[in-house]
Amino acid sequence: MRSDTRMHDEGLGISTTAGRTEYSAESLQALVHLVRARLGQDVAWFSAVRDGAQVFEIIDGNAEALGLDYDARQTLTAACCRQVIEGQLPKLVQCPAVSSEADAGCRAHTVALGAYVAVPILDHDGRVQGTLSAASRQPRPRLSDIDLRLTRQVADLIGTLLGCPDSIHPASADERAVIREMVARGDFEVVFQSVHHVTSGAVDKIEALARFACPPFRPDAVIAQATQIGLGVELELAILRRALAMLPQLPDDLALAVNISPSAVLVAPWPELLADVDPARIVLELTEHDAVEDYDALDEALHVCRQRGVRIAVDDVGAGFSTFSHVLELSPDFVKLDQSITRHIDVDDARRRLAHAITEFAEQLGATVIAEGVETQGELDAAAAVGITAAQGYYLSRPRPVTAQFPTAAATAEVTDRVPTGLDVLADRRFELALAHSPIGMAVVGPDGTFMRTNRALRTMLGYSKRELEALTFQEITHPDDLDADLALLTECLQGRRRSYRIDKRYITANGRTVWGALTVVSVHAPRDRPQYFVSQIVDMTAERIREADLTRQAATDPLTGLANRHAGWRRLEELDASSAGYGVLFCDIERFKAVNDRHGHRAGDHLLIAVANCLRTATADAGLVVRWGGDEFLVITHSGDESELARLADRLTGQLHNTPVMLDNGVEVPVRLTVGSAVHRPGDSSSIDVVLDHADHAMYDKRRHRSGTARS
Repeated sequence: MRSDTRMHDEGLGISTTAGRTEYSAESLQALVHLVRARLGQDVAWFSAVRDGAQVFEIIDGNAEALGLDYDARQTLTAACCRQVIEGQLPKLVQCPAVSSEADAGCRAHTVALGAYVAVPILDHDGRVQGTLSAASRQPRPRLSDIDLRLTRQVADLIGTLLGCPDSIHPASADERAVIREMVARGDFEVVFQSVHHVTSGAVDKIEALARFACPPFRPDAVIAQATQIGLGVELELAILRRALAMLPQLPDDLALAVNISPSAVLVAPWPELLADVDPARIVLELTEHDAVEDYDALDEALHVCRQRGVRIAVDDVGAGFSTFSHVLELSPDFVKLDQSITRHIDVDDARRRLAHAITEFAEQLGATVIAEGVETQGELDAAAAVGITAAQGYYLSRPRPVTAQFPTAAATAEVTDRVPTGLDVLADRRFELALAHSPIGMAVVGPDGTFMRTNRALRTMLGYSKRELEALTFQEITHPDDLDADLALLTECLQGRRRSYRIDKRYITANGRTVWGALTVVSVHAPRDRPQYFVSQIVDMTAERIREADLTRQAATDPLTGLANRHAGWRRLEELDASSAGYGVLFCDIERFKAVNDRHGHRAGDHLLIAVANCLRTATADAGLVVRWGGDEFLVITHSGDESELARLADRLTGQLHNTPVMLDNGVEVPVRLTVGSAVHRPGDSSSIDVVLDHADHAMYDKRRHRSGTARS
């Protein structure tokens, strides 16, 4: 018996992408040969459906035994295989008792069959692309359902090879018009499918999926045709906006994953899109069927999202351009295993090995693997066995509208003992060198806040020795006013809601001094997505903070007297008014100040203002804020709205000034008289700040008029 493998000279038409047709054809040859050898048949072949007829593409084995060749395409294929596809004949015949049934359906050829196996090859939509068949002239009693299952699995693989995106037919003029109208009107639906933990069934995120009512219906085909007419990115962004707008209707504890291509990432208005949502709840699933031309530009665009807390997933890993190098470039938080690998993973050792490799690779990057397309309990168990912790598929839950509930999956996987090892950053020599020689502070911090490793720059900044820091936690050296904000962000990392964060915070040094640090924290994850430790970078920002404080103080300070200026005084009044706790105001005016200016000059007037300001500051002590309101007018703003307390403070201010004449710089001593009017704002009082100030101002002038009238009498 002569055994060989031949291909149809016209080619397989698998892909038009350069360099891929030859690879796919060789793969198909190997698969057809595998079926023939495993089943022990005389010949095996793959025939494709083309223009309503079936055409031989690959024949493996002793074709002459059955009288097969490429020119005989209308004999066997026109009868038996077509009837198998249509369900008129069984898919497996293994003995003479039933071979007559096959002969009855194969009258177009002259060779009787003793055994055959034939299964249809389907695309993603269930449409027939061809058949995978094997046959012998003599019966083969050993053929069984296991052989049929193997043939089906190989047929699935062939269908995957043939179902690449290049096979999508260009849209017709009518289809393009329909798609244009659909994009313009936003005529699509968004549904949501849960992602479940494999062992508990719990839901921690859901994926937004678009559904279309216009041909070609299938989402990837619709988007591909929209891309052909230049509307692909516009359609993606419309879907993204719709999904983000629906986020408030979803449970607060669930993250939302949204598909988007790198092309759309580059042009999306991220500040606008993320303005009204919690970015920490968003996961961008990067879908790509073409090579990324500029990873630097893509990384820059994603950095804008990551800074706000958005997480990144790479979709369809293991298929198309979602390769290991693609994952390395993007450093995602999640890796989604393509359904072509998940399908039959429980009965296919090659798929399990590939899934295991991808899982270990992702764990080394600190990413979580999600298995897509889980359709059976066996697939779920097999995914868990290779270390995958999350899964998605119809077996667990189907897509639901936004108004639906998203319950825990009823199906769960058995817990396994597998604990894969991840990349130990602490053992990486390059990390050790970076830690030792970095000019900025660096530390490795445990989940409980202990310092596992520190560098010299950090110890110099904080004034602690290596041994002293090892005995402390970051909580103990964080300023109490900043600790809650830091712990809240750290908790989000421990809960898996973010992988990194940045915060400006204060540290307490060894000598009790306070320093400012710009802290950046990145979590390093152990197997099964548990945070193992955190790598922290701390840049000393103390000098910059001091400069900022000085500028802020200068902006709020009167340059002549050193008191708070009008802007700072108004801000304090607004704070007190917003608290609704009540406050008091003393409106102070220097009597006959203009006469001092006119007689002794403006320099003497400035000297008098400074002396009055110092006296007011001393007399007020901690009772309130002294403000130079303008010219020779001062305010004292108090937290107390008690009129008697305000009156006593006013008497103390006027009494101290009246008893202390001011010596001008020209040696002339001048008496100082201050007129003070008061007003209070009581809790619950609806009076505005302007009204309170007017009352104090009028009270001051009433006192002055009363004193003037008394003096004349």
